[in-house]
Amino acid sequence: MESLAEELDVDESEVERVENRIDEIRALKKKYGETVGDIMRFLDRTKGERDLLENSGAQYEKLTAELEKTENSLYSACVALTDARKAGAAAWTERVVKELKTLNIASARFEVQFDEYTREDVAKATGEGLDGVRFLFSANAGEPLKELGKIISGGEMSRFMLAVKAQLTQVNGIGTYLFDEIDAGIGGKTAKVVAEKFAKIAKHTQIIAVSHLAQIAAAADRQFLIEKTEAGEKTYTRVRALDEEARRSELARLLSGDTDEISLSHADLLLEEGKKYKK
Repeated sequence: MESLAEELDVDESEVERVENRIDEIRALKKKYGETVGDIMRFLDRTKGERDLLENSGAQYEKLTAELEKTENSLYSACVALTDARKAGAAAWTERVVKELKTLNIASARFEVQFDEYTREDVAKATGEGLDGVRFLFSANAGEPLKELGKIISGGEMSRFMLAVKAQLTQVNGIGTYLFDEIDAGIGGKTAKVVAEKFAKIAKHTQIIAVSHLAQIAAAADRQFLIEKTEAGEKTYTRVRALDEEARRSELARLLSGDTDEISLSHADLLLEEGKKYKK
């Protein structure tokens, strides 16, 4: 063993170099990856980042130019969309006002107000464009236009919604409209007009209307009676389809609270008028 040991030629500086290299690789693994391959991939990635930083000025100018071009296109699209909306709104509000006048809001005025925006606002654009829109409404002559949601009454809102739906029935893709208590605050001639609006809309879109007015009920294709009953300390709501005779009696009851001959005769008249109008 001593003889063999004496024959060994150990380069102390090489041993130190190898040990230092091993320590260095071990330290790199702790910081950059579990394997030498992970470390080398980190190196390649950081070289790419360095190159990007070294060329950041030119890259910034290129991206800025592309961004400006894109924003210009986006702004142009927003302006075109706004112009189309304004044109559509002008004609649409005019038609809605005409509907409102037939619904006994003779002095109705209705406008759509668009918020202004500039090229600097383009960063706020969405798939809907840049428009901010408000509905302005006045029901009475001499009163200024104000935001619809703040001034419209319950009875006016029902008729306003009916006027809007009458103008949108063939374009909004909705299959069924549900009107609950749209007869609030109306009667007589206005009730008849509402019934006729329902009949017109129902040619294209199903309508379910909850109403206490005989004029509206008589215009329906099918009539149902909603009743509340109490049993076992619980309240139940039942919906019952009416045949022709039951419908006649219910219309008479809505008209006068009774089913005498005069009320039944009036009910027959309303049913006949409804059939004629729908034909």
